[in-house]
Amino acid sequence: MRRSQGFTLIELLVVIAIIAILAAILFPVFAQAREKARQTSCLSNQKQLGLAFMMYAQDYDESLPLVSQADFTTAATADISWTRSLQTYIKNKQVLRCPSDSSARWGNSTTPDYYITSYGFNAWLKADNPFSTYASIASPSKVIVLSESADASTRDHFAPYFWIYDAQMNAQPWYAGAYPGLHAGSFDDAKNEAKNIAVRRHSEGFNNVYGDGHAKWNRWRQLWWQDASANPPILQGSFDPRQQ
Repeated sequence: MRRSQGFTLIELLVVIAIIAILAAILFPVFAQAREKARQTSCLSNQKQLGLAFMMYAQDYDESLPLVSQADFTTAATADISWTRSLQTYIKNKQVLRCPSDSSARWGNSTTPDYYITSYGFNAWLKADNPFSTYASIASPSKVIVLSESADASTRDHFAPYFWIYDAQMNAQPWYAGAYPGLHAGSFDDAKNEAKNIAVRRHSEGFNNVYGDGHAKWNRWRQLWWQDASANPPILQGSFDPRQQ
């Protein structure tokens, strides 16, 4: 009698076990590769936006674009948001979305379209603050202009001067009264990091656009620092336009 050439149960179980082990090893690698691709795509978006900022500044006497809500001095206005004013140069709204951003703002029809962006503009640089032109920034290549917004963010900008108390902002009559509430809403003192920035969106870091138009990936701890000995003091690290 000829012996059957099929697999025994034990042989099948061994093969299944090997496949399971290989899957356990390879699936995280594939996931990391996919995330790296999304990170690269996001960085490409930001490089396009960085170039658009530079082109905008060339057309408007070195001024940076506006945000839709100028805190307490100007009402929210859709038409002045940088997400709209830069469309002249990028002509593509998809550039405003990071591939890793699956937050609710992209599916919420009640969110104003000028707030639907994965990226936030540094409010230090908006029109009613003293660093709204390139001429007013000593080292643009060191200053972050655009960063990745946290999933819960519903604005087109973020304000680093609410992350830590800044005496220079006392010149704004609304600052001292607004600081306690806006600090609590935008900064986690226990973790010493911003709440309204997606500080771990890409491999424990996030992408940023700098004042000279270049974009790169950073970890939060690389960007958040203080130098009280500087004149004037640098309180918000790489987000602070007072860097020399």
